[in-house]
Amino acid sequence: MVSEKFLLVKGKAGMGNRFLALLDSILYAQLTNRKIVVDWSDEVYSNNRSNVFPGFFNLHHVTQASEIPSTQSVYPSVWKNSLDKSVNEVLLSYESPDDLRYNNPKIWSKYTTNMSRIDYSEDILIRWSYVTETYKLRRHFVGDFAYLQSLSNETILKKIIREHLSLQPNIEAIIKKTVDSSFEDIVIGVHVRYTDRKTSKNLYLEFVDKILEKHPKSLIFLATDNPEVEHLFREKYTNNNILVTEKWYPASGSSLHQNPECPDRFENGVQALIDIYLLSKCNYLIYDKTSTFGVVAKLISDIPEANTIDTSQYSLKGKVKNLIAWVREKTVS
Repeated sequence: MVSEKFLLVKGKAGMGNRFLALLDSILYAQLTNRKIVVDWSDEVYSNNRSNVFPGFFNLHHVTQASEIPSTQSVYPSVWKNSLDKSVNEVLLSYESPDDLRYNNPKIWSKYTTNMSRIDYSEDILIRWSYVTETYKLRRHFVGDFAYLQSLSNETILKKIIREHLSLQPNIEAIIKKTVDSSFEDIVIGVHVRYTDRKTSKNLYLEFVDKILEKHPKSLIFLATDNPEVEHLFREKYTNNNILVTEKWYPASGSSLHQNPECPDRFENGVQALIDIYLLSKCNYLIYDKTSTFGVVAKLISDIPEANTIDTSQYSLKGKVKNLIAWVREKTVS
């Protein structure tokens, strides 16, 4: 056993997923007095399997470690001798691709730290997730952390972003330049995911139309992974400025991340962050809560609740997913 304890945070899936997992990992590390190491050296945003996290973000007021010790005191134990591997590599060492296809929590929970527990004795804990699990930590909000009991999960996550996370200056500069040069008095931010996961495009158009009735000259900032969606917006809203950042688009039906055709994976991550943060700086936000991309944009933003529209509330699939998430959270808390 070593004298210090560590939390090794691995990256998994897209930018929204890993962003959310990082936030409550920061809180968990504070609750357990562990040094945090963020390892995003997986194949999603790294061109050469180097750790790209420092190229995206800076952490503040968080006890960090640049490297982790060589030890067999690791939880979950399947990660022993595999600390340099990605989540996908470890999962595929034990599970079949078919079993992993639907991101079954019963399967992947075996390969990550249980956030409901803070009493692990192991030197190194491995954490990764598709979503935030702040609700699992609430039972541990005592002592110096008791003040968190009165805050909502969303408020806690916003607080973590504000106090502990910032973009690298070069990425921040691109966002600021775009806002200064292109954003107008009223900007409608719209996130439409329409490749591997599709939602009704008409829902987004309906809500844009309603806002335009009040603010007909609004700029529409569109963050999407599908050029067909961009074409639809440009064709429909000919009287409005449409702002879309330059990015690489995958073939129709293919995911924007974890795509072997992507010419520059790191740049793909930068583009994702630019879109997320630009969405957060709009006056209105139209998004689908079942996609973490829009959820993160909302967390970063100061957009009034009345100006945020979650389209998942208006579709059967979205309602089912939201209900499952609500039941899971209430069962734990």
